[in-house]
Amino acid sequence: MRLRLATTLLLLAGFAATAKADNFVTNGNFAPGNAFPGYGPVSGWTEVGTTTGSTVFNTIGLWNNGTIPAGDTTVGFIQEIGSFSQTLTGLTPGTTYTLSFYDNSRDLTGDNCCNAIPTLTASVGGTTLFSGLVNSVGDSNPFHFITESFVASGSSEVLQFSSTTPGGADGTVLLTAVTVSTATPEPSSFLLLGTGILGAAGMVRRRFARV
Repeated sequence: MRLRLATTLLLLAGFAATAKADNFVTNGNFAPGNAFPGYGPVSGWTEVGTTTGSTVFNTIGLWNNGTIPAGDTTVGFIQEIGSFSQTLTGLTPGTTYTLSFYDNSRDLTGDNCCNAIPTLTASVGGTTLFSGLVNSVGDSNPFHFITESFVASGSSEVLQFSSTTPGGADGTVLLTAVTVSTATPEPSSFLLLGTGILGAAGMVRRRFARV
């Protein structure tokens, strides 16, 4: 009985350890930022176009408005037309995953320069998960948060973000905090898990007390 209860505790503990969602994206915050204005290679990403890169906040730079999640200090950008992509590996075919990211655009409203509104498209395995105009949030407002789900068709899939602007006009989309993860248990599931661990622990203590 002791062995059985101990095994149950180990299984429950193992479930708790793996309940946290994995992130299958490499360098989802596009760090580190390149030297101003930010054009250049970004670790973990394949870039198409000569006006892509990574940058930190600068009021006269490509990222000049909006606030990103705490702890992040860099964003990837696509100016005019281009893309970022990478191959996700370690996926389980048939499993549902969640793609999440924050986006924004350069804000130069009223100066008739560099303020075209970009269209961002996010896809996994060639299937479009998100496509739409990305308006600037302005000032210190938070970036737009986007989340979409997909079912993996293989153990590896290509994640791609591409951006276009009307007639190739000068506009810049900003991206950060990109994650691809499995669904995490609902809070009620964690409550049940905790109750199970405490209950099993209590049974072990009672069994030992009777010996």
